[in-house]
Amino acid sequence: MARAATQSTPEVKYFLGTLDGEGPWCEWSTGIGMSPLPFGRREGRHGRIGLLAVLSAIRFVRERNIDIIYTIGFRSSVLLRVFRWFMPGVKIVQGVRWNPNSTSRLDVWFRRIESCAHRITDAYITNSAAAYNTLLKLGVPRDKLTTAYNGLDAMPSAADSRIQTPPVVITIANLNYRKGYELYLHAISKVVTEVPSAQFIFLGRDDIKGVIQGKISSMNLDGWITYAGFQQDVSSYLRSSSLMVLPSLYCEGCPTSVMEAMSHGVPVVAYAIDGIPELVESGKEGFLIDQVGDIDALADAIVNILRDPELRSELSVAARSKAETSFSIVTCCKSHEVCWNKLISQIEPLAAYDGK
Repeated sequence: MARAATQSTPEVKYFLGTLDGEGPWCEWSTGIGMSPLPFGRREGRHGRIGLLAVLSAIRFVRERNIDIIYTIGFRSSVLLRVFRWFMPGVKIVQGVRWNPNSTSRLDVWFRRIESCAHRITDAYITNSAAAYNTLLKLGVPRDKLTTAYNGLDAMPSAADSRIQTPPVVITIANLNYRKGYELYLHAISKVVTEVPSAQFIFLGRDDIKGVIQGKISSMNLDGWITYAGFQQDVSSYLRSSSLMVLPSLYCEGCPTSVMEAMSHGVPVVAYAIDGIPELVESGKEGFLIDQVGDIDALADAIVNILRDPELRSELSVAARSKAETSFSIVTCCKSHEVCWNKLISQIEPLAAYDGK
């Protein structure tokens, strides 16, 4: 959404803020030309959302006469709705960036709270039809729901041939248990016995303190896997990649990493979960594995693509074509603006002061 915020128009002006303090997100937002507003204070890797941050945000909203608060993140959305009575007339929209239908503690609490909290929420914007349908099942009225797929700022230059030697398989996802890296390592161990020249690159923030790196070493995969950490710009990595694998097990919405890969003509292999099938048609722009955790099927799909240059080229062309026609930031912004305009039309103008 931060990318969409760079598309302010005379009709819609965006401000970017966080209830956290200054950190990597603020640095990234500054890098794309925005001036983020850190309402909180960061005391570690992740700041704690405190009452002072919420009050600071409310003060800004009141002083700037903000019409709509678009909140991304479950904790912040709960707090802002609790305090919405201090912001009369302001519409609150919750952005749901994943499909909250798993048995994880976060998703269970999300469903419990939103089954009631939708009554004090003006609208929801999901980035996948899967999440849209989950919210419908919670009792959220259809007229409060909008789906707006993520969008890319600009398409990269035409994709090069995907016949790299040795073949490079990239994964862009933070290192955590939800992203499925542990099972993925077992699939990789099968792949390298079939395609020993293959190289794997992992990009993303390490949320589990070296667990994956330790397993890479214990499984003797150091010669095939490179962990390059978090990268603000992944373009150079994608340009040299033959294939993108997203091994997430649950809680995906509309993964921007998948869209970025396809824009570079990089085919995608992933599990058929949540919003991923809305981006990738299995057999056309890549392959989707029906059974989550099926490492044999995952390994087979990777091997088939790496071993077949003609197939890889066909998938690459189709991936690039879909990205060009479907993944525009302009389309993303227009979908959001439909929601904004609908909400603005519901705001009653303040009565003129008659001096009495």
